[in-house]
Amino acid sequence: MIIPDDIFKNKSLCIDQLIRYGFIQEQNMYRYSTKIADNQFAMFVEVFAEGEISTKVIDDSTKEEYVLHNISSATGVFVGKIRDDYEKVLKNISEQCYKREVFKTTDAKEIMKYVKEKYNDDLEFLWVKLPDCAIVRRKDNNKWYGLIMAIQKNKIGLEGNEKIEIFDMRMEPAELENIVDNKRYFHGYHMNKKNWFTICLDGSIPMKEIESYIDKSYELAAKKQNN
Repeated sequence: MIIPDDIFKNKSLCIDQLIRYGFIQEQNMYRYSTKIADNQFAMFVEVFAEGEISTKVIDDSTKEEYVLHNISSATGVFVGKIRDDYEKVLKNISEQCYKREVFKTTDAKEIMKYVKEKYNDDLEFLWVKLPDCAIVRRKDNNKWYGLIMAIQKNKIGLEGNEKIEIFDMRMEPAELENIVDNKRYFHGYHMNKKNWFTICLDGSIPMKEIESYIDKSYELAAKKQNN
């Protein structure tokens, strides 16, 4: 069993979606089966509650396990067909039963929950080359009111090059100048520094305070304001 690394990378399991998809629960794991390669092979997928995934492909004619699709040096039209179908099944399960979870901090998860519950907005990952960068924006005018990303600490003037998660929001210029201290509040990273500010998602700012800033940023996004 070899599962391509990118299929389930940065994703977390949604158990209830497995049942809707067609998985059957058996003790501590969920099992799904389907036919691939023009119904000549049976593919079995087992997902464990801890997140581990196991797969098996069985040749219907011999009832033996097929493994050539897992051998990179194995080539040919037939093995290519099985490999393609195998990966399509896994990608579909990933899309339907898993949610993207790039950002790990508690603050980031609380922000995502807040904008979803209050504004029914989800993170949008707009750049393939920046997989750990996402925005939230208003539905009525498509203007952004938040930018979340993972960057090195020294990018905003902090010591060290380890990665941290940050969140950018809009703020009135006069208020922004009064709040920026380069310790908890920073000029907007990667955004217009006159209209945006940045915070680190490290628990240093109470979530109620962050939610208040989000609401203000959402309101400002309704105005004609440069990014």
